[in-house]
Amino acid sequence: MKDGDDPAVVAKVIVTASTDKKPKLRYAAGPLASRGITARRLVPAGVFDKQIRENNRLPT
Repeated sequence: MKDGDDPAVVAKVIVTASTDKKPKLRYAAGPLASRGITARRLVPAGVFDKQIRENNRLPT
């Protein structure tokens, strides 16, 4: 994905998640993931899922 987040940002979050004494269920790695988490809370599930499928060129 050419417009994705920097791999170093993702790697840092992976290290944080794997060494956290009280790990969270999910960790956002970068601004794209943070926007996705916010959208998931605000948008109906069907609309969100459809958008994810379209962005990843999966059948709808």
